[in-house]
Amino acid sequence: MNQVKENNKPKVLIVILNYGTYDLTLKLIKKLSDLSYKEYDIFVVDNCSPNESAKVLEENSQEMNYIFFANKTNAGYAAGNNIGIRYAYEHGYEYTWILNNDVIILNQNVLEHMISTIQKQDQVAVIGPKIITRDNTVCAPYCRRPTFKSLTYGIAAERNYRRKYNDTPRKVYRVYGCCMLLDTKALHEVDYMDETTFLYGEEDILAERLLKKGYSAYYDPQVCVKHNESSSMKEVPKEKQKRIIEARRKSRELYLKDYRHFSTGQIAMVNMVADTIARIRG
Repeated sequence: MNQVKENNKPKVLIVILNYGTYDLTLKLIKKLSDLSYKEYDIFVVDNCSPNESAKVLEENSQEMNYIFFANKTNAGYAAGNNIGIRYAYEHGYEYTWILNNDVIILNQNVLEHMISTIQKQDQVAVIGPKIITRDNTVCAPYCRRPTFKSLTYGIAAERNYRRKYNDTPRKVYRVYGCCMLLDTKALHEVDYMDETTFLYGEEDILAERLLKKGYSAYYDPQVCVKHNESSSMKEVPKEKQKRIIEARRKSRELYLKDYRHFSTGQIAMVNMVADTIARIRG
């Protein structure tokens, strides 16, 4: 792998976290060859999958030209991706592209465009494209820092506000973790993502870490990807729904208590609203 810039283009490390779905990971790696931007390497982390993922991914790494790391424990999304981000920092990659293996690239210039855009912005440490769900709806950008009002009785109004900016390039509070381009040095400066979380809520916590150091996020809707994850809780088995709700609550409480300093009563109210919405959707 060559970390030297070619034609003065910044080198990018694409980090793909795998858990049990090596077929999706290999399919995505093949599609990445279609990108218009070529100055990248791929770093695959298997997060201690319960199947043969690690074996298959290691066997294919040389032929398909990617770096492979087999994590010995599954410590969650943040910890798994941090392995790749730390590698990027230690090996001089200017940017790290976090990419879920269930993401479908819709624009071949998505990486090229995000790099061009982030380089024009002052103090932007993370940029994300427009995200299209499996049922072809747009994931509205998180334009503003959440407040107690926007997380409770003003949640519907906030959702309507966000939708107005689906097609507007702008600085935002945070981007979506399934596809985000990171300034590697900035992530090192904020001590990477909070590994206390296991799943969900990582983007909000990262936003707070970046804000504390004077950085911001940017939404780039001129390029987009499709996140082929279920957009409806109705498609998730009941037992898994319960686990998802519990994991989201745990991360939410960490964010609200440690990073936003909400009171116990406020956290309880936010949890009640969020859990109620999740159950209605289920």
